[in-house]
Amino acid sequence: MAHPYPLITDPARPQWHFGPPAYWMNDPNGACWHDGWCHLFYQHNPHGDEWGDIHWGHARSRDLVHWEHLPLALRPQLGAGEKHCYSGCLAFTVAGTPRILYTSVKTDPAAPATQVPATPADPGWRTWNQPVATPFLDLSTHDGPAFDRDWRDPFVFREAGRTFLILGATLGDETVIPLYENPAGDLQQWHYRGIIHRAPRSQTVFLECPNLVRLGDKWLLLTSPCREVEWHSGTLDLQTCRFHAERMGVVDASDHYYATHPAADPTGRTVLFGWAQKFPKHRGWNGCLGVPRRVWLDDDGWFCSEPVAELAALRTGETAWPAKTLSSTPLSLPLPAGARHEGELTLARPAAATITFAIAGITLAVGPAGVQFDQRPPVPLPAGETRLQLRWLLDGSLLEVFVNDRAAYTRVVAFPVAATATLTATNGPAQLVAGTGWTLRAAPPTLD
Repeated sequence: MAHPYPLITDPARPQWHFGPPAYWMNDPNGACWHDGWCHLFYQHNPHGDEWGDIHWGHARSRDLVHWEHLPLALRPQLGAGEKHCYSGCLAFTVAGTPRILYTSVKTDPAAPATQVPATPADPGWRTWNQPVATPFLDLSTHDGPAFDRDWRDPFVFREAGRTFLILGATLGDETVIPLYENPAGDLQQWHYRGIIHRAPRSQTVFLECPNLVRLGDKWLLLTSPCREVEWHSGTLDLQTCRFHAERMGVVDASDHYYATHPAADPTGRTVLFGWAQKFPKHRGWNGCLGVPRRVWLDDDGWFCSEPVAELAALRTGETAWPAKTLSSTPLSLPLPAGARHEGELTLARPAAATITFAIAGITLAVGPAGVQFDQRPPVPLPAGETRLQLRWLLDGSLLEVFVNDRAAYTRVVAFPVAATATLTATNGPAQLVAGTGWTLRAAPPTLD
């Protein structure tokens, strides 16, 4: 790496989740597969462990588990009046040329943000050219409404041979997601096509990091509205350029998971990256990537997610939990050894019963209303679903929990965690059908 970083030895720091060499990380950006590598970019302060001086970090992986740090991709072009390189995406022109599209924030606080391209200066994408003076979208020249100066986070998608872009913006008393089209497919000239999603600013501060991807016959819209990440599924009308939402919910029931970025891998699987946040300050590092998730929509248009299968490569020692009948008396489960482990439980309950699982200071209760994490609003499950698959992943001070592919919960927890978890059941007997746990190896990124 061209930038010097201190060595971080904090045992609470996640060791198989991806993170920068040190200091601050927030939104994942520009994820894509190219020449056998998954490239990942991310918001990064290379000079401190708090938000500020935002660059784009860059790493790549062949398996989504082992990562290699590459040189910083984008740096604020101070001589051109640029203060921060905010979030965006990476897309290819129809001719196959890669382009980073990002939001350029100016040193002049009164100057509106612009949307700027960057192009690789070498075949390995180790250095990038940033023509800050020639944005592809500028509020003073674009053919859309008079958005406020704080518009940001462009995301490109293609459908039916057409190239589109969305981003977050504010318009009067609403926060909105406008849609643009690039008819030539060269990612240069963009034309406003309308508003595909909106919310009153009295309820939603801003629709950050919007993503729109096709999953089967439906479309999935993701937004980070300064609270839990929300999903909407529905249809996209390319004649009117309107998105019609049919279902909605939260991607993760915690605000410790934020700023999603999806990408399709070479097999057609959609992988979702997200930022795990709210770690304690002043430890020389802050922020990492949540576990990459495979995402899809079920037949009724409900959002589903699970950790990518590649994670199993980190499993080592195995722990078995035998079948047990659950009651109001807590059943203690000894956890796999070490600060990094994974567990899977198959549970069964009568329709009226509630199963409560407690681990690392958090609780989840699965009952007739759905899955409730730490007294937050429940995430619904399909009616009559009484068999449960509960999976958790612990990496130092980061815990992620998944239930039936329909509910997820990411939390920064106190380190070290207790060596046991507990299960209880109320309003009828329930069953621990089977359970398996594994110790997980550390997989810290390597330096280029």
